[in-house]
Amino acid sequence: MKKLILSAVVTILFATTALAQTPVIKDFRIIVKDIPNQFDSLKKVLVQDNTEKNFKLYTSTIEDLAISKSFISITPTDGHVYLMSFKTENMDAMMLRIFTTIVQQYLKEINEMVATGNYKGRDYESNGENITELTDNNGALVLQYISGPKEHLLMFYGAKSK
Repeated sequence: MKKLILSAVVTILFATTALAQTPVIKDFRIIVKDIPNQFDSLKKVLVQDNTEKNFKLYTSTIEDLAISKSFISITPTDGHVYLMSFKTENMDAMMLRIFTTIVQQYLKEINEMVATGNYKGRDYESNGENITELTDNNGALVLQYISGPKEHLLMFYGAKSK
């Protein structure tokens, strides 16, 4: 009986991983592809427009995962930034397993981007957070993956000009 239950759990986890893999990486690639367009094709609804601070916040046309929240931020200092936030502090064991699988896929995709020779990557620590950074060959920041104790952020930086 224990083997049957264990087998069922493994099968469910494998199925969840397989289902999560394709859409997650597909969406990742859609976001990367839209960097030159400053994520214009991914903006859905303007949820905040602060003209005083010249700040805008949009929802994304890419659906959020059950464990993430995505939005597009536009500021004069950072330009157009696509953010995916994962609040890990309140995730149960199952959600953490799914999250870990997704993060592994993201990091694999980032490493594959570096392997093309079109990007350079570096890892470092700052203020207790681990940061993986990807730049293009001109030195422009393309993305950052920031992992902290309570939250993980994946930030894609849009081109400064179209």
